[in-house]
Amino acid sequence: MKDSTTTKTLAIIAGLFITTVNALAGDGTKDNPYTVAELNAQKDALAANGNTVWVKADLKGLGEDGSLTDNSDAEVDGKTVKRMAGLFGDATDSFVAYSWQILGQIELSDLSNTKDLLIALTYGTEGHPSGNTANPQYASNEEPTTPHFSLAEVQGALTLNIANGLRGYHIPSSYVVPDNVIAVKISAGYSTSKGAYVNYTNFEPGIVTPKNTAVVLMAKPGSYNFTLTAALNEQTLSNGNAMNAGTQAGVNAGTTKNRARFRFVADGTKAGFERNSDENCTVTLQSKDEIYLQVNSAENNFWGNYAWEDSDKKWITWGGGSYTAGINATEMESDEPNTVFDLSGRSSIKPYKGIYVKGGKKVIIK
Repeated sequence: MKDSTTTKTLAIIAGLFITTVNALAGDGTKDNPYTVAELNAQKDALAANGNTVWVKADLKGLGEDGSLTDNSDAEVDGKTVKRMAGLFGDATDSFVAYSWQILGQIELSDLSNTKDLLIALTYGTEGHPSGNTANPQYASNEEPTTPHFSLAEVQGALTLNIANGLRGYHIPSSYVVPDNVIAVKISAGYSTSKGAYVNYTNFEPGIVTPKNTAVVLMAKPGSYNFTLTAALNEQTLSNGNAMNAGTQAGVNAGTTKNRARFRFVADGTKAGFERNSDENCTVTLQSKDEIYLQVNSAENNFWGNYAWEDSDKKWITWGGGSYTAGINATEMESDEPNTVFDLSGRSSIKPYKGIYVKGGKKVIIK
């Protein structure tokens, strides 16, 4: 009798355990993602229905075997091979996933985190097209033609600190500009009618930034989470952009004649573009993810048109304003004769469009 009671009790406990395990099993949704083992068990079903599912996993390394820390293009048998794979997994299982937009050319050091990532992906023979399919010149599909995991999104891998309200940035991955952050594109040049000019174009949160696009991120000071994505990007953000992506910490030199490079600076005391080298087409950066403004004919054409340039031709004050959510600014016409000050405290006799200070109040120059 005792043995029978014990057996029934153990059976009940086992049943409860199985029920609990089933209740905890992932279903592939964002709120209840698969474990890696559950994902691998779903390959056939995913290949049949083409659904995008979510999984929690670590990025163990780059390359199909996870042995790489750098996914730069490689030369194999005289041909350029695009590396775009990563090995993901947990303590018990792993899988290989591909994406040119997310993993192509990236280094592990570009990411702020590789653990416990929330990942959206599909399984099948179709990958996600590179670039923007609305512009065929940017579209290609370099992923394997055999069944494989293809990344759609990676969350939790990139957190950026925008310490002083502005940060110049680029990364070799497409990403979504998060809420409360504005991406700014800058164009610069010279025309006989306008003289030298620097124009600023704002892109609102939610826009997808193409790989390696140099932008200034504008937000209230703080840390922000960026989603890496294979979604179609907004190519107009990079088209006509005079900002360039750094390739390394230290000297970044080009060969194009009659070009000047200005490093973007926002250190809490000033914001703008600094020329720190007299060499043609050369700038020194403190880190690889910094950006710089490149202008043509700086000595002959670019100098002397606006008050926000200094007398030694080495500084252009930021004229793109600041993140203004919740700020009530006063509008002012650009031909106002009184002196105003930019947000770095520099006086501007003929200010460019942006946010300035006049009489102790913030004003907008249109």
